[in-house]
Amino acid sequence: MGIVRVVAIGVAAALVWTVAASQVSSHERLPLAAIVPGAVETLPFGCTYFALEPFDPLCPGLHIHTGVDLGAAEGTAAHAASAGSAFAGFDAGRCGVYVVVVVDQQVRLLYCHLSRVHVAAGDSVTPGEVIGEVGSTGLATGAHLHFEVQVNGRAVDPARGFPLNRRGWLQGCAALA
Repeated sequence: MGIVRVVAIGVAAALVWTVAASQVSSHERLPLAAIVPGAVETLPFGCTYFALEPFDPLCPGLHIHTGVDLGAAEGTAAHAASAGSAFAGFDAGRCGVYVVVVVDQQVRLLYCHLSRVHVAAGDSVTPGEVIGEVGSTGLATGAHLHFEVQVNGRAVDPARGFPLNRRGWLQGCAALA
């Protein structure tokens, strides 16, 4: 009886998460390919064997990549995926130079490893606005943009589209907690 209860709870939780993650608001947002035009996806969201990524005992390779890496030449423009308030910072151990776009109380968009930032703290940004330039700062093996969408304090796959009406807090980089 205990196994049935655990399975039922797991199925219910998965169903609730799926329904919540599928809700898309009326916010205008860019497709993933428009964030860094011409970029190549070098590492997708999800489980990986890449040891530099955070540990996750539930992944076969014991590591998880919490965003999508878009490889491009250093200095390539990085565009805001959605409207919001921008904040810039630096985390030498992981994200390097980064910009966070706070879409609303529910969603945070994280742009890491930038070489240059084009926004100031609290600036309002619009979809498509240049917020920075691709770089290789922080824990990076080459020039790329790590783009991460966080909903309810959890990273979600940006390549699947992202919901914009969920409650969340920024996580993924220790300096941002």
